[in-house]
Amino acid sequence: MGHRTLSLALVWRALFLDAAAYEDLRDDDNPFVEGLYLVVLLGVATALLNLIGQALHWASVPSLSAIEAVVLRNVQQQAWWPSIANDPAALQAFTERWDFSWRVIPALSDAPGPLRAALNIIVWPFTGMLSWLAYGVLAYLFGRLLGGRGSLNQTLGATALALTPWIFHALGVIPYVAIGGAVGFWQLILRYKAVRTAHVLPWGRAAAATALPYLVYLLLAALALLFSAPLTALLVALLAGR
Repeated sequence: MGHRTLSLALVWRALFLDAAAYEDLRDDDNPFVEGLYLVVLLGVATALLNLIGQALHWASVPSLSAIEAVVLRNVQQQAWWPSIANDPAALQAFTERWDFSWRVIPALSDAPGPLRAALNIIVWPFTGMLSWLAYGVLAYLFGRLLGGRGSLNQTLGATALALTPWIFHALGVIPYVAIGGAVGFWQLILRYKAVRTAHVLPWGRAAAATALPYLVYLLLAALALLFSAPLTALLVALLAGR
């Protein structure tokens, strides 16, 4: 590969819909490699920022064991507690349920923890690559069906730039700042820009090629819901030997 097209300036321009940024990556001698580099870099960077935010959160809130101790003290001050404390069987049953509940609570509450967040340094780039490749291939197929002339290589390069809104997750390290669906909405707009640039399509066909992969996702989700119950029943029957 020749000189590296990808740069911070290019990413910044792409984030704010600069068509020339998408054209530059489309016309690179290997847009796929540039796109892959960008996706991995974005995944690692956002995971690191998330790790910082989780660490700050984890350090600023009481531990679950401290919370459990406070709750238990309040429970033991209730008027009905002596009836349980004086009954060995009832006390044992309470203790078992109490311990089980406090083992489950961390998983259900998604309690912050740096170790869990650290795993995202591996997970987020990987899932980001899968998402990028799945959408890029579908956008390429629909773009070509609608008369586009971009290659798969060019489509993947351009659609990688559409993932640049991930950097907004950096705001998540600021307490009480919620990103919500803004990232997804902005990413959709950038995907339209990427598909239109890669395939040189008029706006209507570019919009269709951008949206149709989402329709495929919905159909796959519907099929999964449709067949998940019968498959689960079949699996249970097989396990039961019926």
